[in-house]
Amino acid sequence: MSARRVWVVGGMAWDTVLHLDALPAPGGYARVRKRFERPGGTAANVAQAVASAGVETGFVSSLGNDERGALLLQTLEASHLAHLAISRYEGESEHVLVLVQDDGDRTIIGLAGGGEIHLASVSLDPSDIVVFVAWDQRFGHDLRLANDVGCTTIVGLGALGDPDVDSASIAFGSRSDAAPEVFPIEHLDRFERIVVTNAAEGATQYEATATLYQPAFGATVVDTTGAGDAFLAGYLALYAHGLTDGAAALEAGARWAAAMVSINASVPPDFATVDGASCLLDSA
Repeated sequence: MSARRVWVVGGMAWDTVLHLDALPAPGGYARVRKRFERPGGTAANVAQAVASAGVETGFVSSLGNDERGALLLQTLEASHLAHLAISRYEGESEHVLVLVQDDGDRTIIGLAGGGEIHLASVSLDPSDIVVFVAWDQRFGHDLRLANDVGCTTIVGLGALGDPDVDSASIAFGSRSDAAPEVFPIEHLDRFERIVVTNAAEGATQYEATATLYQPAFGATVVDTTGAGDAFLAGYLALYAHGLTDGAAALEAGARWAAAMVSINASVPPDFATVDGASCLLDSA
């Protein structure tokens, strides 16, 4: 059985990555040990990763009409993505500063850019999976559109705190994406499933009738940038291939996240290179 089509909606950014021993205290000083310039952006990272797992994947985003926008578009066109719905706008493409400490933890600072992103140009099918990786209230109309078509809809965990989100199939994200006072299980009346990742503590999938826990796999941490993106990509890849109960999807996500933190990159490595992940598809 072929995998279901996935549409990923969200931003793409140019990452300027600085490696430091530690973040300086207020008024302090820190020396940059290494610097990298590379394509990134959570939604773009997820889309490219899912596409590497044999899933027909489309990416819906926007880029500025600048040099970075041209480079980012070239990256997308050279990827495994099957469909691109990229609008262009006058101005700077999204640009972020990523500060990576010696222990691999990272801090992200937005520097510029970011345009409007809409699903209007995409012809959706009820069998499609539509993913709004980092929830933004501006996606409300497009979420309702995808729900009305009958798509499986997945939203970032920040949607738990948005009362205007009436329903979605799955809410997915890091525990840090939701306010501390937000408890996932209290929102299962709006979401059929909620998946919460929590770095080295693993991930938990909540449903009204069951809870699944997936421990994290050990890894030598180099850079945690994109770990959550890799986890979501693994989950989506297995889900799109028909393994929808969550067990194999959680494991694939955990394996991909472990591979991701072991390298200096924003975009996760191809699915086929992730130790133990490909064999999970054998039962699909």
